[in-house]
Amino acid sequence: MDVFARIPGLSEEDLHQKFKVLRDEPYYMRAKKIVEEWTKDFNDRDNKITHEFQTTFHSSFWEFYLHAVFSKLGLKLKGKHNRPDFIIDGELEFYVEAVVSEIKQEGISELERTPDDTLSMLEPIQTDREFSILIDEAIVRHSNSIHSKLKKFTGHANKKGKWVTGYKDLDWVDEANPYIIALSSYDQIQYGKEYIYSMLALLYGLYYSPEKDEYEKKSHVKKPNTESDIEIGIFNTEEMRGVSAIIFTNLMTLGKLSSLSKSNGPDLAHVLNVRYCIEPPHYRIHEVTPEHPEDLLDGLYVFHNPNAKVKFNSEELKANHVVEFSFDNIGLATEGARAPIVARYCSPTGHVLRKLLMATAASNYNKTIAYDIVEKVNT
Repeated sequence: MDVFARIPGLSEEDLHQKFKVLRDEPYYMRAKKIVEEWTKDFNDRDNKITHEFQTTFHSSFWEFYLHAVFSKLGLKLKGKHNRPDFIIDGELEFYVEAVVSEIKQEGISELERTPDDTLSMLEPIQTDREFSILIDEAIVRHSNSIHSKLKKFTGHANKKGKWVTGYKDLDWVDEANPYIIALSSYDQIQYGKEYIYSMLALLYGLYYSPEKDEYEKKSHVKKPNTESDIEIGIFNTEEMRGVSAIIFTNLMTLGKLSSLSKSNGPDLAHVLNVRYCIEPPHYRIHEVTPEHPEDLLDGLYVFHNPNAKVKFNSEELKANHVVEFSFDNIGLATEGARAPIVARYCSPTGHVLRKLLMATAASNYNKTIAYDIVEKVNT
């Protein structure tokens, strides 16, 4: 499947900006090859994903990435049926429905992202107000996305009142198998700073305060610019019991492609990852190189539903150290040896000021003077 081939009837004006830069810009030449590798054996069951990739981009890009992830994990896919999006074959069969959170219609477009927005990846969220502006918007967008895919599984009444059959009622779907929603965030210009905060709040009700450096248990947040309450801690609701887990990332961007390309060899991009480690200094500045690569699975998280009717447990995830979260009466538990990526900075000119950028990020995140911290924390 050639997802970059010209489609009759589509003009340049019809194409998504990210698709065009990935197709045409020399800066993304090696990144483009990665996408071609991901899609060479992708089974397009609806015969429309190439069109979607070129015109709307994000949802198909996310599916291509998930396809590559399942391949890396050694999971076999059933290709016979066109829904859910991925049916994982094997001793533990499970279903994955992919979805993305996009910027709201009246929101600021990614085309308006500035160099300052990019540089802000080197700075943590510092105040509770800044945090709420970013995370509450993410919560609203992600809640809508998750509930839309929950309806796909359970079934729902459409606008005309007619019942639409859910996946659970399909002949080839067994309710005794886990159902997972895979969500990638593109909900605002600064989605790269969301980290795991939006999911911990939305799913478990754990709302972080950067000023106190602690989590508070909450049941609702205000929808931005309204007085409407948005429920959080939704894994505690009865309706969500049909969802076994949420796979999530906020880092599935063109920067991810540049980082993977940089990991494999020479690339025009300069990539810095801010990673969180248990041992101090907690925030390590990872300059991506072939010697210190970023893995395909870095930045991917699994959030388990403690109240799910069917629990999800994958030995393939554990064997590949994918970061997993679970929450019970004892508290939040984390599994997986990969140091989470808190933020990523990607630039074509970062090489020029690499030590300054690394020292600045290390200083900002660790709240210390970074006189030689670059050498100490570079991984």
